[in-house]
Amino acid sequence: MFDRFVLHNARRSGETLAFGGMARQCSFARLEASVSRVARILQNLKELPSPLIAVQCPDLWRHWIIILALSRLGLTSVSLPDADVSEEILSLLKPDLIIQHEGDLPHSPKSLVLGHGWFQKALSGVESDGVEAYFPPCPVDPRSACRVAIAAGTDKNFHALSFSFGDIETAILRLIYQDSAAALELAGKGHKKPDLLCTLGAASHSAFLMMSAALASATTIREANNQNVGSEVARGHPLFVVMTPSHLEHLIKALPPGMKPLSHLSLTVVGASLSDRLLQEALTRLTPHIAVAYGTDECGLVTEISASQRGAIASVGSVLPWASVEIVGEDDVPLPVGETGSVRIRTVGMAQSYRGEPGYSRQRFKGGWFYPGDRGSLSPQRELHITGRSDDLVALGGAKFDLSVIDSIIKANPVIIDAASFLVANEKGDGKIYCALINHQELAGEEVSKALRKRYPDLPPVTVIWVEAIPYKEDGFVDRQRLKNSVSVYLKAKELDA
Repeated sequence: MFDRFVLHNARRSGETLAFGGMARQCSFARLEASVSRVARILQNLKELPSPLIAVQCPDLWRHWIIILALSRLGLTSVSLPDADVSEEILSLLKPDLIIQHEGDLPHSPKSLVLGHGWFQKALSGVESDGVEAYFPPCPVDPRSACRVAIAAGTDKNFHALSFSFGDIETAILRLIYQDSAAALELAGKGHKKPDLLCTLGAASHSAFLMMSAALASATTIREANNQNVGSEVARGHPLFVVMTPSHLEHLIKALPPGMKPLSHLSLTVVGASLSDRLLQEALTRLTPHIAVAYGTDECGLVTEISASQRGAIASVGSVLPWASVEIVGEDDVPLPVGETGSVRIRTVGMAQSYRGEPGYSRQRFKGGWFYPGDRGSLSPQRELHITGRSDDLVALGGAKFDLSVIDSIIKANPVIIDAASFLVANEKGDGKIYCALINHQELAGEEVSKALRKRYPDLPPVTVIWVEAIPYKEDGFVDRQRLKNSVSVYLKAKELDA
């Protein structure tokens, strides 16, 4: 049903740009005409019994033509990564058909290749199509499956989520509501309506929802790649940019030297923790308008805060009106304000389980709540602080210790640049905490030990080792398993030497 927003905008404001970029401009009228033509060609796919159709198409504009056409036909779609689609993902999704356009998947009996030549032929003269050529939407039950998404934020494995047409529409309208406040503020200052530039990958459910909301609200989506993203940002037209910290690092490096911050640019950082260092670089070189947001594929956008109002690096913002967030202990009982525990989230239209994984679903979806595996706390003003992951909790000698808390205590020492702790078990299964450090000055171990004992009186001795670098995952948290694996060889060698 989300395709109907495009149909409506084509009829109401057809000349408004739907997609814009350095190489291509596409109005809503042309987008709808293209969607209608492709839907008319692919309508025989409706004869497949309850199909799931995967789409791999690195060309953003054509990718959206395909998934909008599938929605017009009432079919369920899932977007694959532009490259390096693993067997794990394909076996998890089990698509009935894969539509490919210049992707890297090998052709198979289940694949339908719509190449450059196919699109040229199918859309020849499409700019001349009028309203009478638009393909009418198929009747759809709002409860029927609309989108399947790949989620990878709760553990090291991929999981599949399913959302109904009604779920997707609810999520889109929430995002439009969220963005309307920012748009009104810009309008009050005499600025034009901002375009959207989202650098998240095609397989990201969050990217799908943001771009769907943009198309529904007649907002132009800007196309950019690693080579021209700097030029796109510097165009001068009001721009709303959504990117991860790693993409932000790349963008800042691509900016010309001496460029002043851009007042027309509003940046929202998602997907991982935004460090104070990167924040200051972005404020100095990119834009004064930076926000941090937190959400999950399972629940959608949950919190947001302006970086200038963030009191601590752990803050991810205030809970948004449509979300409920609680911090609970091991017994799932809510904890008092300010105490650290497991985060759980509830929103309207959130996923209720993972496809084909009833056992794992029961771990993450309980009593109408979703447990993302994050640990954190809530302030009296309902500001959420994410401090680590639930798998950072370790049990030793009958007591439990939070490795992320140990890290923060150690990193509070001014001579320490970075630190990360991890647990290593010996052949008998007895655990021992190690802490990898990076520091360039002499460390007063007694001060660190005293600070640790103040927080954890029963903490066993922590063995310190020095490393050149500490690995981090894409979500901004320490990759403790990778750190442990890289250091274990050294630790084993030391045991043999002894």
